[in-house]
Amino acid sequence: MRYTYRYRSFFWPAILILGGVVALLVNTGQIPVDRLYQLVNLWPVVLVVIGLELIIRRTVHGLAGDVAAALIVLIAVVGAAAYVTVGPNPSATHTFDAATPAGDLTEATLEIDAGASTVTLSGSTGVGADLYRAHLEYTGPTPTVNHDSSRGTVRINQRSNNFGILQPLHFKANVQLNPGVAWAIRLNSGATTTTINVAHVHVTSVTLNSGAGRDDITLGPASGLVPVEINGGALTVHLHRPSETEATIEVSGGAVSLDADGRSMHAIGHLTYTSSGFSGAANGYRIKVNGGACTVTLDTTTESGQARFSRASF
Repeated sequence: MRYTYRYRSFFWPAILILGGVVALLVNTGQIPVDRLYQLVNLWPVVLVVIGLELIIRRTVHGLAGDVAAALIVLIAVVGAAAYVTVGPNPSATHTFDAATPAGDLTEATLEIDAGASTVTLSGSTGVGADLYRAHLEYTGPTPTVNHDSSRGTVRINQRSNNFGILQPLHFKANVQLNPGVAWAIRLNSGATTTTINVAHVHVTSVTLNSGAGRDDITLGPASGLVPVEINGGALTVHLHRPSETEATIEVSGGAVSLDADGRSMHAIGHLTYTSSGFSGAANGYRIKVNGGACTVTLDTTTESGQARFSRASF
């Protein structure tokens, strides 16, 4: 009888076995359920195993080819199970603290780049002689914090360096700024909740870029005409400034809503408001909000930095 070679792939049976083993370990409490996201990170291994199996099948025939292909798949399954079981858990929450001496700097820039995040910025004399103090809580890759002393630039970066597109990452940053330094603030993020209280900090500019953002910004007295720009998709923005500080604001997008100093406006496309004393003023804020759907409030604050209770505050 003539032997007829038949191609038999072990890959898909191995996938079923791996899934069953991992599900069994989860159900018996041997590994936490959040480790299942690590299976998604292994999708490049699928391509590697399929490619190796195809090479073996085309170059080695008969029983030897079956054995070689089975060994490749077995090694991949065992390695994947070990990675999910005992590998580092990217869903675990870690903390990271950073600070840098201010030295003789009088101006500095803070840049934060992150995905979905919660960011809190404030001025605090509690930093002492430091330029800033940052407390970070995160899952996934360790954030980087770099300080360019020649330019006075502080960069906080947290980007995913893996392929786990379905893995939820958590990033929370609480940054305290030295109020004796003039700050430019830049934030680039995905979906973000941002609270900025710089009522007692001299800011030279504020720029926020996000996919979807909920931003609460408390500003102090302006020195010069200070630009504030907020860009994103769906934006909810609350801006507070001292009662004696002038401001002009432009809101652009699809459906836009603006409550400015008690005046409520709604439109499709574009809205503007300018406080009565802004024209010819040497100090004030030039505010621009650009997004798909924008809900924006602009009001004044008391000396303590608390927003006045006006129609714009609600």
